[in-house]
Amino acid sequence: MIVVLWVHSNVFANFRLSEAHLHRLQQSFPGATFLRCETQEQFLEALPRADVVCSFRFKAEWFSRAPRLRRLISPTAGRDWFPEELSPGVKFEFSTFHGRIMAETVVAMMLSHARGLLRAYSLQRDEAWPNQTLEPGLRLLKGSRVTVLGFGHIGSHIGRLVKCFGAVITGLRRSPGARPDYFAAGDQLLPAENLDELLPQTDHLVLCLPANPETTGIANARRLSLLPRNAGIYNVGRGNVLDEQTLADLLAVRPLCEAYLDVFREEPLPAESPLRNLSNCLILPHISANAPEYIDLFIDELIQRLASE
Repeated sequence: MIVVLWVHSNVFANFRLSEAHLHRLQQSFPGATFLRCETQEQFLEALPRADVVCSFRFKAEWFSRAPRLRRLISPTAGRDWFPEELSPGVKFEFSTFHGRIMAETVVAMMLSHARGLLRAYSLQRDEAWPNQTLEPGLRLLKGSRVTVLGFGHIGSHIGRLVKCFGAVITGLRRSPGARPDYFAAGDQLLPAENLDELLPQTDHLVLCLPANPETTGIANARRLSLLPRNAGIYNVGRGNVLDEQTLADLLAVRPLCEAYLDVFREEPLPAESPLRNLSNCLILPHISANAPEYIDLFIDELIQRLASE
């Protein structure tokens, strides 16, 4: 088995496969050959030998260069940078570890909203001691009602960590399936069509949806208006689910409502976006899954995948 790995970001140091990672793979599979590429040129040169490819992206025209290819494995959580149609006999696999990192990002966002940290930061230059201004928005994460729309690998990890704070979790997905082992008596796993009836009782709405025609605009003006006036909105899935102008309009008239956004329809978010001028909106540059452990977790999962074949 020859595995070609082009897992090297020119932007993020945490997204680069190291010699230590390569050594670990080689020790786990002494009979296999692992080729580490750092450039597209190296990758394309190695493709004719590849039985398995691990890469952040792959173009349709590259299949003709890889006659032996049978598995295409992405360190990402989706197939945004991969062709919809695969070459015959090739299986595509995305990774599922991201929720372990992203859950900490979302919990940080929720605590910021519940304990007034974003509001305090926005007021620290304007009010000498804004304790009375902050008080109406303060509450506990414990006992709060968290709705996770898109309760897959990432959403489930988020729910697990939020549950440690004593929140009440409702997970929504197309096919509910089995209840997670960490759910308590008040927690629910429901079909996505139950969203509208849950929104008026939702303190924290977490969006973990992939980008596809079904999810585009799902968090529309009507649905956002159903949320309580002090709700927290968190999008760590894909930017197509929210209409950003609609969200900005809502935040402008609901000062106790806050949005924490890691993904957008256009990235980088344009400088003229109305979201940039709101004190109750925190913008992250699509970085909620970034951590030094990223490639370590990918290698853990890759070893399991290769061993299962």
